Amino acid sequence: MPVSIDIDQQEASPFQQEPRLIGFYHWNRSVRTMHQHENCIELNFMLSGNGTHIVGNEICHTQPGDIIVYDSKIMHDESLMLDSLTDACCIAVTGLQRPGARPNALLPPGTHPCIPCQSIAEELRTLYHIIEHSLAKPHGYPAANAAAQTIVHLVWQQISKRAVKAAEPENLLVEHARSYIEEHYAEDLSIRDIAQHFHASRDYISHAFKHTTNYAPLQYLRRWRIGKAQTLLIDTDLPLTEIALRVGFDDPNYFSRVFRQIIGMPPGTFRRAWRAAQQGRPADSRAK
Repeated sequence: MPVSIDIDQQEASPFQQEPRLIGFYHWNRSVRTMHQHENCIELNFMLSGNGTHIVGNEICHTQPGDIIVYDSKIMHDESLMLDSLTDACCIAVTGLQRPGARPNALLPPGTHPCIPCQSIAEELRTLYHIIEHSLAKPHGYPAANAAAQTIVHLVWQQISKRAVKAAEPENLLVEHARSYIEEHYAEDLSIRDIAQHFHASRDYISHAFKHTTNYAPLQYLRRWRIGKAQTLLIDTDLPLTEIALRVGFDDPNYFSRVFRQIIGMPPGTFRRAWRAAQQGRPADSRAK
């Protein structure tokens, strides 16, 4: 039976600029490791199963009915501890402007990125279904875009009901070390190099880094490299050997082993699976 979507169209929008849909996919077909998006927000709706995900410095333990919000420029890792029953739908939107916030940022500061939405789960399921099926039609983008905007408004209503926790000051050393890794990931980095750059002991920086990010520095480096490799596999036709070199792996075979260990499939298989999942959709439906 159709579900009634209760959105007051006469109510003033909380946004200065409405978002535009640029992507849709299923997690059970295409999971990505550590990465971030410069110009879009992703809203991931958990359909089934449970998982543990990292968003910025937050650890999210998810269950069906949750929405995980990935604002632009926020690191997130989708591939951590998903059970075999996990399925989720994701939309990517861009152009959102909330008063007083940076572009493409839905969450107010201090808001946990996992939003319980069990009370509106049926509405959300219907809207994600509309998007998926509309994008499969030649002229279905306007309907899909309208459904995506409704999802953003519904999630914002849930966010507005939640208490915002006081922001805790992040360990500045770890923040600088993380930025250093993200900027120099293609170089031959070691924990000694990172520690020397910040005039800290290897033991101290390793302990502080893992306490804050849930990863040891070199684990973070490997996952960041694989996330960058996934982006190149999706967005370019570069051969695997070139991608390996660009993300800091001198040995293509070692690159493939690490990729498979983290993602669960070889890089070539990931590229084919991602592109097969995107075939037949209009250009506006593909996340940038």
